[in-house]
Amino acid sequence: MPCLTNVTQTVCLNAEVRVRPQITVGEVRTFCRGEAFIGNCTGTLQPYCSFNVSQSICVEVPLTFEATAEARPNGIVCGTPGIGNCGEETSCTLSQGFFATHEDVTNALITAAGGSIVLGMLDNSNNPVGLSFIVNTTNADDVFNGNIPIPPLPATPPLQGQYRQLYQQLLAAKLNVQNGATCATATDAIQAADTFLATSPAGGTTGAPALSMALEAFNTGNIPGCPDHCPMTIIV
Repeated sequence: MPCLTNVTQTVCLNAEVRVRPQITVGEVRTFCRGEAFIGNCTGTLQPYCSFNVSQSICVEVPLTFEATAEARPNGIVCGTPGIGNCGEETSCTLSQGFFATHEDVTNALITAAGGSIVLGMLDNSNNPVGLSFIVNTTNADDVFNGNIPIPPLPATPPLQGQYRQLYQQLLAAKLNVQNGATCATATDAIQAADTFLATSPAGGTTGAPALSMALEAFNTGNIPGCPDHCPMTIIV
C-alpha cells in the first residue's frame, strides 16, 4: 500500500494576458428614406460601404492561477529483507553476535536509519551527552568487537566490561527495531539504557548489567509478548 506524504513549495506564476477585439453584429434593420426613383444612385458604386465606429469599454478578465507537479524517483536505499507484512511489528530479532558477523546487514540498517544510531542521547548541538556514543558504518564493528574508545568507555574495570556489553546489546536492539522487530517492553528497555548512558558520570557507574540483560533477552527473543528470535533458516 503506497505511503502518502504531502510536500509544499511556494512559487510565483506568470501569465501574459492578451485582449483581442471582438464585435458581434446584432439584428440589422433598414428604413426607407423618401420615395423610390428611376435611375442610378448619385456617386461612385462600391462593393460595400465601410466606416469606423469606436467605443471605449472596460474588460473584466477572470484569471485562475494554479500549478501541477510531478515527482521523479532519484533512487532507493535498500534495507534488510524480512518475513511478514509491512503493517506487522512482529519481525523476528537477531542477536548482537549476528550483527557482529554480518557487516552488510548492520551497515544497511544504519544507512536506512539516516547514517548513524545514537547509543544514549545528544544535546542541542548534537554532541553526545554523558557516556553516549554515535555509531555509524565506520565504527559499528568496533562496538561489537569491544573496541569502543575510552572515553566514553570507562577505563576502570569492571565497569569497562559492563559498559562494553551495554553498548553491544543496545546497538543490537536498535538495529532490530530498525529492522521492524519491536514491542513495548523493548521500547522501555532501550529508553532506560539511553537514559543511563546519557546520565552516566565520567568513568561510569553501576547498573549497566541489568540493562544489558533486558536488552539481550529482547535481542534473543526471550521476552513473552515480544518478537521471537529469527530461525536459522532465514538468517542468510
